[in-house]
Amino acid sequence: IIDIVATIPDSLDIQITLCEEVVEWCKLEKRTFLRQRIEAKLAAFLLRQKDINGALSLVNGLLTELKKLDDKQMLTETHLTEARIYLALENIPKSKAALTSSRSAATAIYVVPMLQAEMDELSGMLQVEEEDYTTSYSYFLEAFEAFDQANVKESAVRCLSYMCLSKILGGNAVDVPNIVTGKHGLKYGGIHLECMLSLI
Repeated sequence: IIDIVATIPDSLDIQITLCEEVVEWCKLEKRTFLRQRIEAKLAAFLLRQKDINGALSLVNGLLTELKKLDDKQMLTETHLTEARIYLALENIPKSKAALTSSRSAATAIYVVPMLQAEMDELSGMLQVEEEDYTTSYSYFLEAFEAFDQANVKESAVRCLSYMCLSKILGGNAVDVPNIVTGKHGLKYGGIHLECMLSLI
């Protein structure tokens, strides 16, 4: 039901309310694993809504439980959300530590391409914070290719824009027109890439 509601535009508030109601039902019915899954989704929704403290509180409680259970899949996803939260708080060391924990948990499971792409995109963001623009470009390229292959347009465009920004920040703005007019740039052309061109 939550996934169906997610297809409705501007329904974040409804998704959050729905998750909260399902979590309460899970507690009453003692459905621990389902509750944890929904709480992880709720934390990601709260982050999108800019309720950083609410998301962090939920993630901290969830991680304590998951570490006891040693659920690698959920640990991978929840640590990734934790890394995003700390990035939003501009706490780069904690964000990097959470991402490292996510990658560590991921070594024991099969990581689906979309989850790997999300990890790569976040890795690129953290490299930008550390002013390592060559490495950030590589991460954004990896993420872009996965999103492009899965036809996730919004994420692909975002990563393509980040690739251009990495080139500009790294002093290689001369490469940006090639990215924008290349086959990927033509496929995802629009205001985002036009903005990148106007920066050089």
